[in-house]
Amino acid sequence: MKPAAWVGLAVIVAALAFGSRAFVANLTPYITFAQAREAKGQVQIVGKLVKGSTAYKNKTLLFQIVNDKNDKMPVAYDDVRPPNFEMATQITAIGAYDGETFRAEKLLVKCPSKYQGEDGKAREYDGNAAGANGEPAKQSGAYSVLSGGKKATQP
Repeated sequence: MKPAAWVGLAVIVAALAFGSRAFVANLTPYITFAQAREAKGQVQIVGKLVKGSTAYKNKTLLFQIVNDKNDKMPVAYDDVRPPNFEMATQITAIGAYDGETFRAEKLLVKCPSKYQGEDGKAREYDGNAAGANGEPAKQSGAYSVLSGGKKATQP
């Protein structure tokens, strides 16, 4: 093999090693609230927002999340409140526990799906377009007649 090929191969191997090391260094594991209280580094916890627990203190967003075992974790976040925060079905906090509060550096907010009903269960689309006041569209030949006399072509 020519020396240029060896140099190219060494550069490729070095890039792969650097990339894999950077990937592993940025992994943040999901752990339980109990494990988060004992962890020394940055971790991820996930839970649902405790309604009525949101407050601000010195520009810090304070709230609580609860996991599926009904364990609560107080969280402090020093950035702007994410959109639809109060409507979130799940919140992932990335940060570290300081002995009293989980200090989140990042928040990931999962909002309800537009296909999800008030009860949290998925709704099925029955194929009927809804009219302006929520009633089903009336079928008329090749057109669906919506409330208000508007016509839309059928798919």
